[in-house]
Amino acid sequence: MPVPHFIKRSLPVALGSALAVAAISATPASASSGWWYSSGNGASGYYNHVNGRVTACDIKTDGYKAAVQVLRMDGSVITTVTDSYNNGSCSWRTPTLFEGRHKIRVCIQKSSARPVNCGAVHEFTV
Repeated sequence: MPVPHFIKRSLPVALGSALAVAAISATPASASSGWWYSSGNGASGYYNHVNGRVTACDIKTDGYKAAVQVLRMDGSVITTVTDSYNNGSCSWRTPTLFEGRHKIRVCIQKSSARPVNCGAVHEFTV
């Protein structure tokens, strides 16, 4: 039985649409960005999903430095970015983060002591 003419024309369009939908649904979730703060607002931090940078900003002249930690979902530290001077500029690093969910928190830190006054832990996706 021959295939009707209107089916021959609509079949490539239907297949193309199905492939486009499949490609979109297979695309990984986009990364998220945001500024976050330490408890007491002595430090701020940012994850930039466009260039993958993690930024730390010391925003209070108090003898502490900003410490922004990127964590695995189990809470272990992947990297820490610090900024030591409340001078209007920030410090950044571009860590290698594998696709998936991560956590970030912003703290203050005295010299090489353990980070303290950490703000809430936030999740983001790469």
